[in-house]
Amino acid sequence: MHVLDRRPLYIQAHDWLLALIEEEGLQPGDQLPSETRLAGQLGISRATLREALRLLEKDRRISRQQGVGTFVMPDRHLESGLERLESILSLAERQGMTAQVDALCSQSVEADEGVAERLSVPPGTLLVQICRAILVEGQPVAYMEDLVPQAWLALEDLDEAFSGSVLDFLRLRKRPDIHEALAEITAVPAGRALAKRLEVRPGTALLLLEETLFDALGTPIGFSRNYFVPNRFRFHVVRK
Repeated sequence: MHVLDRRPLYIQAHDWLLALIEEEGLQPGDQLPSETRLAGQLGISRATLREALRLLEKDRRISRQQGVGTFVMPDRHLESGLERLESILSLAERQGMTAQVDALCSQSVEADEGVAERLSVPPGTLLVQICRAILVEGQPVAYMEDLVPQAWLALEDLDEAFSGSVLDFLRLRKRPDIHEALAEITAVPAGRALAKRLEVRPGTALLLLEETLFDALGTPIGFSRNYFVPNRFRFHVVRK
């Protein structure tokens, strides 16, 4: 491990083990070396190594079987193309994973200048704000915030038919007709509140996808901020 890396040793060990799995091409079911051997390779104590292994087990990258060994688990990343307009709930279902919505909250808010510009509405316009975490296979993979003008969506519309996906809900109603989206993706550090919701360490790099939905006439319908945990989600782009 790099001598200038000031992160805790167990975090460095976690990343080294993850790299070992990926770079060595270890397949699901392959066994990792013994704890004694791994600790010796890394020059760390077995207690530090076990903390790193605990994190990998929490991420479902390994399975530890007492008295038997440590084994690589199947990679259960959600994977999506940026060119595809699809909700995480639909994506998880298509990939055979179980998804659920957690900590769902909705309220009426006024558009600040930045959001007003995105939605082409005057600042102060009333919006419906919907926030929630998305869990896949029981693990948080994303935290999402949607902002939709009340001309398109009212709080009372969010009944038991609302699954947690604003995109799917608007498509189901077919008014307005969602035609396309403009997305921007950047990396941002997780603040304490967001880190707690996503069960990651504060400062962990998250992928922020900011997206504006448009109808067929180019009218902005909604704006969302979506924070993804990178080691649980992959984006790809098809270039032609």
